Amino acid sequence: MAPNRRVVKFLEWAIYSDRKDMRATLARSGLNALSGVHWVGQKACVLPHDLGLRKQWRLSVPVISIGNITVGGTGKSPTTQYVCKGLVDRGLRPAALSYGYGGRLHGKFGAVSDSRNVLLTAEVAGDEPVMLAKSLPGVPVLVCKNRRLSGAAAIQDMNANVLVLDDGFQIRELYRDLNIVLVNSDGGFDNGRLLPAGRLREPLSGLARADCVLATGDWSSKRRDEMTATVRTHSDAAIFYGKFMPCTLVSLDGTRELPVSTLRGRKVLALSSIANPSGFERSIKDLGASLTAREQFADHHCYWAEDIACVNRSAVDNGAEMIITTDKDAVKLQGHDFAADAYSLRIRLELSDETGFWNMLEDAIRDEPC
Repeated sequence: MAPNRRVVKFLEWAIYSDRKDMRATLARSGLNALSGVHWVGQKACVLPHDLGLRKQWRLSVPVISIGNITVGGTGKSPTTQYVCKGLVDRGLRPAALSYGYGGRLHGKFGAVSDSRNVLLTAEVAGDEPVMLAKSLPGVPVLVCKNRRLSGAAAIQDMNANVLVLDDGFQIRELYRDLNIVLVNSDGGFDNGRLLPAGRLREPLSGLARADCVLATGDWSSKRRDEMTATVRTHSDAAIFYGKFMPCTLVSLDGTRELPVSTLRGRKVLALSSIANPSGFERSIKDLGASLTAREQFADHHCYWAEDIACVNRSAVDNGAEMIITTDKDAVKLQGHDFAADAYSLRIRLELSDETGFWNMLEDAIRDEPC
C-alpha cells in the first residue's frame, strides 16, 4: 500500500521545519523515540557480525557492493549498470544481484536474465532488476534476499567471475571486496538522524565499512567540504564525484531513440515512481522542456489502468506534447496507450576521475580468483 501523501508531508514538515507548536513538538518527539527503537533493532541485527559471532561468507569470486546509508534514490541501479558495463569492457564476466523490491517474488530466488534473454517481468521480479537485465545484454541478473544463494548460482550456473550487488551495503553476512556508498547532493546525509526522524538507514559510523564514497549531483564547494568532513569523521574511504547525465530518449517498447535535444521547447508531463523524483524532473527542465505537469507515484509502484487514465487526463488538461518517464518506470509501462508520445529519459553516470575510480576498483579485485 502506498503511503498517504498528506501524512508524509505532515511528517516531513514536523521533522524539517522550525515550528515549535504542540503538534510539531509531539510529532518530533514521537519520531525521535521511534528512531531509538530503530537503532536498537538495527544494533541487535549487526552485533553478532561486529563481535565475530556470525560467519561472514566469502564467495569464490570478487564481490562489489553498491549501496547507500540513506533511504531514497541515490542512483544505485544506474551505478550498477555503469560498473557492470565497465567490467565487461575489461574482459570480465559480471553478474548483477538484486533484492527485487516491488516484485511478487518478495525476496525469493529468481533468474531475471540468463545473460541472453530477459526471463521475468517487472511485476514478478521488480522494476530495477528488469531494467538492469534489459540494459545489460550479456550480464546475468538474479534476484534473491539471500545474496549468497544468488551469488553461488551466478558463479556455478552462469560462469560469472565477479558479482555486483545492487543495494548491498547493509548486507553484512556476505564478504565484499569493495564497498561503494552513494550520496546524492539533493539530500546528502540529511539531518544525521535515523529513520523515521531522518533518512539514515544506520548511524553515520557505518561509513567506516565504506571503501569508496561516490558523491553524485551538483555540490557547492561549501557542501562538498561539509560532506568530506562528515566522511572523514568516520572513514578514510576514497571520495569520487559524478553526475547522472541524460543521454537519449527511448520509446517505451525500446524500438525508437531520439536525441535529448528533442525536448527543447516542448510541453512535457513527467511521470515517475521513484524515491526522489526531483532530480529526474530537474533534468527535464534543464534540457529546455516546459514541465507543464508531473505525476508522481510511490517508489516501485505497479501501474494500473486507472493510473494510466489519470496520467492521460493530466496530459490532455495540461497540453502535454510528450510524456517523459524513467528507465525504471518504462519496464512497467510497456503496452499501455498514452495521450501523448511517451519516452523514457535514459541517463549515464559520468565521473570526474574515471581513471582513478577504475584503478581503485581493479586494485580491489585484482588478487581475487577469477
